[in-house]
Amino acid sequence: MSPDSDGSSKHSGPESQLKELHGATRELMQAGDEPEIAAIAVRAATSILDFPLSVFWKVPSDEDVLQAEAISEPLQEYVETPEEPNRVMRHEQGSWLWEYYEHGETKRVVVSEKDTASDAPLHGGITVPLADYGLLTAGTREKIEPTKQDERLADILGKNVLSALERVEHEQELREQRNNLDLLNRIVRHDIANNLQVISGHADSLQTVEHDDIRPQIDQVQQSARDASELLKTAGDLATVMCKTEWQTSPVPLAPELSSVIETVDSTYSDAQITITDELPSVQVQAGELLKSIFRNVLTNAVQHNDSEPPTVTVTATESNEVVDVEIADNGPGIPDDRKDEILQKGNKGPESAGTGIGLHLVETLSDAYGGGVSIEDNEPSGTVVTITLPKVGADS
Repeated sequence: MSPDSDGSSKHSGPESQLKELHGATRELMQAGDEPEIAAIAVRAATSILDFPLSVFWKVPSDEDVLQAEAISEPLQEYVETPEEPNRVMRHEQGSWLWEYYEHGETKRVVVSEKDTASDAPLHGGITVPLADYGLLTAGTREKIEPTKQDERLADILGKNVLSALERVEHEQELREQRNNLDLLNRIVRHDIANNLQVISGHADSLQTVEHDDIRPQIDQVQQSARDASELLKTAGDLATVMCKTEWQTSPVPLAPELSSVIETVDSTYSDAQITITDELPSVQVQAGELLKSIFRNVLTNAVQHNDSEPPTVTVTATESNEVVDVEIADNGPGIPDDRKDEILQKGNKGPESAGTGIGLHLVETLSDAYGGGVSIEDNEPSGTVVTITLPKVGADS
């Protein structure tokens, strides 16, 4: 609806106003930043209330001033003049508009000639405070006080605008936190990995020393360095997961990914016996970049927490019409029945475990994200079977 030529407006019916309010709410829910919200708020206030002179006032950081961030088109002719094309409307602390901002409630306003002289020919209108973000105003040249219905609609619009502003601010904070976490993760992983390589290198050189009394300590240093390296990889993968807002999957060949992890773990833990019971199926699964992390964590857990001599792990992969099940069975001490579910939760671990409890939680998180799952059962005669289920590409939905 358009304002009259003198800048006044003709009010629409309640049904039309509510329809436009609902449309504005949907736009606000999808807005990506504060300037976009400001523009939507001004358009909505102008359209819903039929007040042509609308402004989104922002309170800049560390300033006691209201500064126009978005203004309605009819107002631009009063603000952006040929003499001052880049003029920005401002209200300092102590002005009549600042008082409405500090009041904190939606108000119907009739403004005097003196107060409006520096801004625009605004006489009647509504002010809607937006907490610390600023103020939304909608006005007209008419010297009338808006109705209670106008006030209610403006108040609802203001609450929706405030909710959108809080949402985008929270999303921005989360993005910054994720970026900081990602940076910290990369720096720490790089430095610690280098230190672990130095430790492992010195431990390897000490193996040639003919002193049997210190050989157990050397072996322990090497084992601790390997365990720390695995933990570092898991922590890095978990940090990556924590930074994710969306999960994108794609077809991934199962056999090469799984074989590569088995080979790596087998070479890292030379005292363990890791075998594949049958040929791995030549199928693709729906997964992502951290698929190897799933297999690595389960295999490493099966070896590290295995007190058998030697630790033995068998890997079996079977496919059905819709999924692929990868079973990793060990001959370790096993997991009590009352711990099988909670062991997959973050921070939970076996009572005798020296680990952090994040490995299997990461396995479940990634399996779920890829559309699969993980389960834990007893092995016979002893040990544990962890089954990772992944959706098969091309499976019927």
